[in-house]
This record gives sequence, C-alpha cells and structure tokens, in this order.
Amino acid sequence: MTDQQFGQLDVRYLNHSALALPGGGELYYEDSGEGPAVTLLNNFYIVSPIWRNFTTELAPDFRLVHYDLRNQGASNPGPEPVKFMDHVEDVRRLLDHLGIEKTYLVGTSISTLIAREFALKYPERVAGLVLVGPAFSPNGTLRRKLVSRSWLASLESGGTQQLFGHLYPLVFPDQMIHEGGTAAYLALKDNFLSLLSVGSIRENLLASLEIEDDPEELARLAAPTLIINGDGDFAWSESVIEDALNRIPDSKAITLPRAGHVPFFDDPQGFQTAVSEFVHELEARSAADTATAVTGAA
Repeated sequence: MTDQQFGQLDVRYLNHSALALPGGGELYYEDSGEGPAVTLLNNFYIVSPIWRNFTTELAPDFRLVHYDLRNQGASNPGPEPVKFMDHVEDVRRLLDHLGIEKTYLVGTSISTLIAREFALKYPERVAGLVLVGPAFSPNGTLRRKLVSRSWLASLESGGTQQLFGHLYPLVFPDQMIHEGGTAAYLALKDNFLSLLSVGSIRENLLASLEIEDDPEELARLAAPTLIINGDGDFAWSESVIEDALNRIPDSKAITLPRAGHVPFFDDPQGFQTAVSEFVHELEARSAADTATAVTGAA
C-alpha cells in the first residue's frame, strides 16, 4: 500500500450487529457475501472494519465474517477478566449464531493462536486453516513469550504511543518503511492510537501468556493448512517455515516478497490471491471427494 492508501484506510463501523456473550458483554461483527464462509480473526492491534480494505477481491466469491475481540473496538468484554480460551469459544459462539457449521479460518499474528486452538478443539468446524505471519513458533513457546513481555513493558512505560514505536519497525518491512516515509508512519500511528486502548491490549497480551506452544500438538491439526509469510517477517525464517511444514499435516506455505509480519498490508493482492486459490482448491477437493463417494455408493 502507498502512504496515501495508509491514510485512507476505511475503519468505519458500518452496522450495529452484536452477539450477546454469556455473563455480559457482546461481540461486534460484520457478515457479508455468499459462498464458502471465511472467518477472519483480528490480531490484538487491528479492529474488524480494517478487513474491508484487504478483502475487496475476496468479497464476490465468499461469505466474509470478521469481528472485534471481546475487549476490543466496538465489542464489550463484560465484567470478568478475559481468558485466552474465551477468544476461542467466541469463535464457536459466533459461528453458531450465524448458522455456519464449517468455515475457513484466517488468523494473523497473535490471532493465529486463536485459530490454532480453535482448530484443535473443534476440528469438525474448520474446512481450512490460514495462518498469516504466525506469532507462535513450531519449536516452542519461549520466544513468543519474551516478545510479548517486551511489548507489555513498552505499553506499561509509555502507553500505546511507545508500543506503536516498538511495533512499527518490527511489523513492517524495510521497503515499505522507506517508501512510505513519515506520511505512512503518521497515518498508521493515528489509526493505532485512536482505535486501541492500553487496557484492551494489556488484557489480551496477558491472556496470550496463558497458552503454551507445544510443537507436538501441531501434528493434531486436521484441517488443510496454508501458512502465509512475508519475506521480511521478523518472527519466521525460511527454516522455521520448514519446521512448521514438517510438523503440520497437509500443510503448505507461500512467502510474499517485500512484505512483513502483516503481509496483507504490504501486498493485499498477493494475500487475497493466496487465500482465494487455497479455498477454491479445497472446495474442488471436497466436491471431488463427494462425487467419488456417491459413485462408490452407487
């Protein structure tokens, strides 16, 4: 995206759809389009409306669902502290509410943990899993927790402004930072500071520390899995991608050039093409399996 496009991100809340949560609170969500359901999970630093900027080419072919996490944006957490598995159960609650039996699940950065845990707990609900710039490692938990604690330290010492200064050079790639310059930095910073609160980020980061990244658990992922990384991602190298592919059954990876930890920002076209081709491939596979089963039964 160009610096002008960063300044024109559509972050408007266009409707008032909300799902009531047990014990109080609610989830703001958007549900649009027809076709195979694709559910997009926010990481802790973006809000639901931002997905409209990165799904325009997916919209004609798929039913797109996205929402604010329970203590984020227009959602309300309720009176109790948020636990990480609350986020996992909220995916189930929203799918049940919308009558979606099975979905393609897209996680980005820290929400790849939500996607992973949901796919492990409810494998029958996941048609395919897309992990975009995963925050977890296929080799264990320690690095992720060290990174999250460093982000918490920035948040506690200087609020969302200092946290943004910490995140920006990690999340975005060299080319975008230099081409976007000050204009892109200020546009993204303005959105970040206006849409996110210290409290919601703190609670989500603390909740993420409750979850362990057991490498052996990845072998239990039953859904076909696509990993999308930018070649400038600070978290995953090519060898880490290889480790993940060796651990996750029926998995494949695509690396987008000149993209970083959230590659849909840097290469919206490449991101959408990868997701679209993956879903269409799995839909064709499912149709072929059904046809074979019908022929066999006859």
